[in-house]
Amino acid sequence: MHNFRIVPFHKKYSSTFYHLNKIWIEESFSLEESDKFDLLNPEESIMNKGGEIFFVLIKNKPIATAAMIPIKSDIYELAKMTVDTQYRGNGIANKLMNKCILFAKEKKAKEIILITNDILVIARNLYDKYGFKEVPLDSDKYLRGNVKMTLNLTE
Repeated sequence: MHNFRIVPFHKKYSSTFYHLNKIWIEESFSLEESDKFDLLNPEESIMNKGGEIFFVLIKNKPIATAAMIPIKSDIYELAKMTVDTQYRGNGIANKLMNKCILFAKEKKAKEIILITNDILVIARNLYDKYGFKEVPLDSDKYLRGNVKMTLNLTE
């Protein structure tokens, strides 16, 4: 998987953002109203708030994505991170995670948070690898979310 590049959001990728995320969410859960809003309105719900959506491209085809959504001026939420099923297991999620962490640091963020579910073992392994720590869940944004994790960027 050396022949890929990571690019920021562009309108032409909006439908792919929806499609890739719909696939992973529906593997174990149902699309929720908050998902639908973010996925169908990425400019309004993420970009216009100072966030970013990254896409991994192979031969100009988007095969993975992740969003960084500002929560406060120094806190970002990592959300909507997924890799197309046929490209999983090739380290693409690691490259995407590196890009998201770099983005947050460039924005002078002190922390990245995420909401996940404990049945998503592969995702949890990725978060643990990067040093995310489980903290008390104080969000009801997603019905499926039963774990909140945070990464301190000031250490």
